[in-house]
Amino acid sequence: MRGRGRLLAALAAAALGACQAPGATAQPTPSPSAAVDKQLAAADQRFWSGDYDGAESLYQELVKSEITGAASHYAVFLAYESRFPEAVTSAEAGVKQKADSPNLARLTRALDWADDVDAAVAAGTRAVSTAPVEPLAHAYYAEALADAGRFEESRQQLHAAENAHPADRYTQAEIFREWANFYRDQGDAQGELNNTQLALKMQPKFPERAIELARYYYAQQKPAQARAQLDAATKLSDGYGVHLAAGDSAFYSGDLDVADAQYQAALGVRPAAPEASLGAAEIRVAGTRDFRAAHDQLLQALKKAPGSAGVYQFLWYLDKLVLKTDPAAEVSAIAAGAQAGLAADRQAALDAVNAYRQQAGVLALTADPALAEAAEEHAWYTIFNFGQPSEVGLGIHTEDPSLPGFTGANFLQRDRAAGYPGGRGSEVINHVYTPPAAVEVWIDSVYHRFPLLDRETQAVGYGEAQIGILAAAVMDVGIGDPTKAQPVVFPAAGARDVPAGFVGHETPDPAPAGTQYPVGYPVTLTVGSASTFSVQSSRLLTADGNEVTGFTLLPGRQVDAGEWCFMAQEPLRPGAAYTAEVTGTLDGQPFTQHWSFTVTGPQ
Repeated sequence: MRGRGRLLAALAAAALGACQAPGATAQPTPSPSAAVDKQLAAADQRFWSGDYDGAESLYQELVKSEITGAASHYAVFLAYESRFPEAVTSAEAGVKQKADSPNLARLTRALDWADDVDAAVAAGTRAVSTAPVEPLAHAYYAEALADAGRFEESRQQLHAAENAHPADRYTQAEIFREWANFYRDQGDAQGELNNTQLALKMQPKFPERAIELARYYYAQQKPAQARAQLDAATKLSDGYGVHLAAGDSAFYSGDLDVADAQYQAALGVRPAAPEASLGAAEIRVAGTRDFRAAHDQLLQALKKAPGSAGVYQFLWYLDKLVLKTDPAAEVSAIAAGAQAGLAADRQAALDAVNAYRQQAGVLALTADPALAEAAEEHAWYTIFNFGQPSEVGLGIHTEDPSLPGFTGANFLQRDRAAGYPGGRGSEVINHVYTPPAAVEVWIDSVYHRFPLLDRETQAVGYGEAQIGILAAAVMDVGIGDPTKAQPVVFPAAGARDVPAGFVGHETPDPAPAGTQYPVGYPVTLTVGSASTFSVQSSRLLTADGNEVTGFTLLPGRQVDAGEWCFMAQEPLRPGAAYTAEVTGTLDGQPFTQHWSFTVTGPQ
């Protein structure tokens, strides 16, 4: 123990020096959260001590009583439990009640963990600009900035959090955790480990700190150390939420035996609970291929919790796609209204796409039920076959007839099988947790943006599947006949609050081999697919006329024949204005397009 203590002390000294932490003579100053209702502070303490059930009950009671800040604190709890859509909804309610720094900070966390990074950055900007500023706002904002590829600003926010000298141990631990996140994004595994361990030392009774360290070890291919940390977390608390979080972490890392043991332990605490039942059923489908056992587990869970949309959808598509039985005969009578959530999410996805199309000056799309069903079926196919080699890279868009859930080898076959009559289409997929965030990720990329903003696109259908931290969001795209439509540019002319950077993670990778992310936000232009389009020159200019260094994707080469893209080598400068210029020929005639936009951030 003493040796380990000395190691942690040494790690603390090194990390504190690197992070410019306050000196020994600094006096902590109370944050705005010090004045939070005592009952709300008590709920936080229950959570941090591992009493997840007790914490949730108290949070819900305080939310019902409309205690200021309760919805926001509850949102952070929900985010730790991987209940991301609920977390965002609760955090938004907290900000609606009072748009102060503490509530805006927690909205930042909920949005960021739901992968809605642009919205998280916007919320974080408000959180650190609304006095009095809670130190935690700087920490949560730093994570969102790092996830957006704005590393220097992230570093500045972490220093601001440290210099605020927070008095509570949770905020102090979160600062270490965010430094770990920062170093991970920089590829510094040792820096990540040091700060993850310091977060655990600062808050040793909070099970999530040990689980975070387990995730680090799993990522480093050290399963024995990861399992030891999961054991440590569950010794701190034998509660349902801790076992569930441990199971999710092990499952996502491919440690199925440990994951199943943790899910079973969770079900021992709370029999037939939806979340643990989903995890256990997923292991039986994707791991052991015991489909009947998965079916029985889900059916039991649905009978106990008929309002669980996740259990309903998993069981429905397991029946339909794998067991080849009529799901309506079995499922609908138990949970007739459980599909309402999916319908709302499909509308939210459509609204998000159409909002971007409105910015770009193109007509709104309609929802197509056949495309939606094909997308939903493929989302569940990816869940049923999680971990299969065929799902890697662009294989995520294909299906193997030898695997469970097969409906068509490619998206057009699946669309037609679902009843879509069109002959042209596309498909975009990611692993994001809410419809607006999924659409944002597609629009903020290159290849996934083009079909969603194309003038020839007419309809879309959205599908989703989620089990804990494992998610699939799919949008199938119906495209009309080729045209010679007018160009579409994005960011649109006159656009403001344009993201500064693009962090990559797109397949295929649009940047040249060896590119270091983040790069500048993609600037794109699309013409009708019936047109003949060539580009002789193109550039991106700063407000004072300097040409920005970057790389161009030319029509018919790195992108399709009617497409063009430019990405700056470095993220664009926050608050700066830029002008794009593209010169060439369009249908045999000279063509020039130039337009300007402004990046989000201070001028």
